[in-house]
Amino acid sequence: MKKRIIAFLSLLFGFFTIGALISILYITYTTRELKKIITLHSVEILRQDLLIKIQNVEQDLLTVHTELGRKLDKIIENVTDLNRAINNCTSCHHSPLVSQKLDAITEHIGRFETALSHYITASADTERIRILKIEAYSTGSELSSVVAEMAFIANKKLQERTGTALTGVRSAQWILIVTLVAAFLIGLWIAFTLTRNVLHPVRELIDVSKNIASGNLGYTTGYTDSTEFGQLAASMNEMSLSLREGNEKVIRHMERLAGLYKVTLPLHSASTIEEIFKEVSTSVANLLDVEQCGLMLLDDSGSLVTHRLPAFGLTAEEVRRITISKEDILKLYFANNRRPLLLDDAQGNLVLPGALGDSDTPVRSVLLGWIRLQGELAGMIRLANSQNGNFSEESVRLVGIISNNVSVAIENSKLYQDLKAQMQELRETQEQLVQAAKLAAIGELASNVAHEINNPLTSIMGYAELIREETDIDSIMRDVEIISKESLRARNIVQQLLEFARKRPLELREVNPNGLLKETVELVRVQIKNARIRIIEEYGSLPSITGDANQLKQVFLNIINNAVHAMSETGGILTIATTSREDQVQIAFKDNGHGIPPEILPKIFEPFFTTKREKGTGLGLSITYKIIQSHSGKIDIKSEVGIGTTFTLSLPLYVARKSYTPVGV
Repeated sequence: MKKRIIAFLSLLFGFFTIGALISILYITYTTRELKKIITLHSVEILRQDLLIKIQNVEQDLLTVHTELGRKLDKIIENVTDLNRAINNCTSCHHSPLVSQKLDAITEHIGRFETALSHYITASADTERIRILKIEAYSTGSELSSVVAEMAFIANKKLQERTGTALTGVRSAQWILIVTLVAAFLIGLWIAFTLTRNVLHPVRELIDVSKNIASGNLGYTTGYTDSTEFGQLAASMNEMSLSLREGNEKVIRHMERLAGLYKVTLPLHSASTIEEIFKEVSTSVANLLDVEQCGLMLLDDSGSLVTHRLPAFGLTAEEVRRITISKEDILKLYFANNRRPLLLDDAQGNLVLPGALGDSDTPVRSVLLGWIRLQGELAGMIRLANSQNGNFSEESVRLVGIISNNVSVAIENSKLYQDLKAQMQELRETQEQLVQAAKLAAIGELASNVAHEINNPLTSIMGYAELIREETDIDSIMRDVEIISKESLRARNIVQQLLEFARKRPLELREVNPNGLLKETVELVRVQIKNARIRIIEEYGSLPSITGDANQLKQVFLNIINNAVHAMSETGGILTIATTSREDQVQIAFKDNGHGIPPEILPKIFEPFFTTKREKGTGLGLSITYKIIQSHSGKIDIKSEVGIGTTFTLSLPLYVARKSYTPVGV
């Protein structure tokens, strides 16, 4: 485009230059003609002056020797001026005709001077003077005629030169007008052409940029030329294609990353080594598009690296035949600076005994990603024969990332198995602790239960003695009825105790909280009475809750036992109140015992923490907290030293056919 602009401007400048040169030539010619006209005017002035001087001499001749006549020296002065004037005329450049006339005038002036000389010097005869005067006058008249004729010729020549000069001026004007008009038209054509040549590629480039901006990467324009716009269009096409290629690379990279995420996520959620083998063999093969893929790990002897099942693209028999010595693997591992190793025919390094196996599919290339456990080489991911021909650098990097994730996943699976075993042991230990806490509670209830059972047993024994002595069948039947009732009472007491002590899993069902509280209070009523504690029961109208009856009884029993222990020395009042609030039931146990110090309060739910010394196990409140937590409830405690303590339990209402996932105890 720069060349076009220079060419167009050069054309416009050349046209202006030609027009200007022609105008300058015409102006130069016209100027020269005008100078000639000015010169002719100057000559004409000289000629007019010559004619005037001749006329003055003639006048002097007519007036000499009269009152109007001048002095003779004045005539002589005029004749001298006349001679000087004609000399000035003859000194100029004239045409041959004018020069001829000037020569005639010079001759006549000479004769005129001679006649005047004769006239001026004559003094003898008056007639002679008159004749000489007439002769001088006649000579002057002839001279005037010759001068007038020459002036006519000069005037005609002056008119011709003036006309020629005016014609040149008009020609120069027309040339300038034509030049300006043509320059304007050429400039307009140049502007239109340049604008079209500029706007067309600009529109094409704008179209390309809009398509690229709208996401149509790879869009190209067909505009081509040899200007800078053509180069810019070619650059825009290259940029668009480059952007599309880069975008495709980014998309492929994102797809690889997404695939990598899909591969690594299941690896870290796998709980067994077998699951890891399966995930690696299938997902990695699909991600990198290979014909064979699987894991190779050290065997039990630690000397061979063997292929494991399942493996993608390999049968069990082919997997069995792929084994590599640990020594060979370590050499390659350290020689390649612990980076993934690529073996292929192109590099001529496809030499690794056992890595090729004995498969029906020929192995063209093998990619190995190292598996490290606790910093030591434990195996590798083996991939063979990329479907795309050769493994790319990106594939090598991805295998390095995947192998690191596989290493972590294998360690995690081992940790998970260890943790699973430990959790099982912990659950068993917790169950033992819960059972121990129950047995401890049963131990505290033993004396109370024995007292409760002694009462019906005493009645049974007394009425049995009476039966022996009575003979009336009606009296005997009444005594037997009483014995039966007391026996059922004793059985119920023992059954409740056995039910409480029995070890069973958490069973959530519809439970009446007020009924559970009443049953628990009956179990400890004798203990409460012996401790000189008065119990106040304020049961509100409650809906059913979701819970395990036996475990909730244990919670109530643990809290009541703690309240009894807090008031055992001085006695007191234990208030049990139940209320319903929104979607929960609240059960409050309030005592006026010695309270819990602030420094101890945060620790009361910790396992084995107790203030009862040899009388307590430190598990009651800890188990209470876990049971309430397993029921999706919560427990709050407020205590003030010297005033008392309040335990508040919040438990969810019962919802029919609700699926529960309680926290284990």
